[in-house]
Amino acid sequence: AALLSLTACATVTEVNIGEALVWHCGDGRTFTAHNTSGGNAKVVAGGQTYRLPGVVAASGARYFDGSVEYWEHHGEAMLNGAAGGPYENCRN
Repeated sequence: AALLSLTACATVTEVNIGEALVWHCGDGRTFTAHNTSGGNAKVVAGGQTYRLPGVVAASGARYFDGSVEYWEHHGEAMLNGAAGGPYENCRN
């Protein structure tokens, strides 16, 4: 019973996969993004951290939690709904 109690309290640790991408946007602002375990993304923008689930995209990689959207495609990205945004015309 004690083992079951300890197992129930365990949490899954999010793991960053690869290097952080630093995106430099057309207006001089920047944000960073990491792909994480589970097909999600961790994005840091405007002093806030967002954990965004991956969603279906026609092309590129898209992450959206219902209010913040991060999309990257062919070396370009945009971030909408995050603090300090929108972030547009971004390249890494």
